[in-house]
Amino acid sequence: MIDYLYSTVGIIVTISYMPQALKLWRSTSTCDDISLPTWFIWNYTSIVSLLYGIYTLNDFKLSAVNAVNVFFVTFIIGITLYKRRKYKEPTNPL
Repeated sequence: MIDYLYSTVGIIVTISYMPQALKLWRSTSTCDDISLPTWFIWNYTSIVSLLYGIYTLNDFKLSAVNAVNVFFVTFIIGITLYKRRKYKEPTNPL
């Protein structure tokens, strides 16, 4: 039973990242309200969990769910960094 429930986590995780990713993609601001340290911590924990699932547990389901996490968290970090650079206010050199 728990294996079946865990299998659905990958789908739920993927769906849960979509609203944030779409909002960032459509944004025309610097996305300063996104906390990058939090997203970097989530990415770190997802990478550690992915490696643990692959090398220690040899668990495909756990590894797949964490691979999806790593992909989407990295995507959100990338969009945020891109938008901050693209829409950054030019500084006055004087």
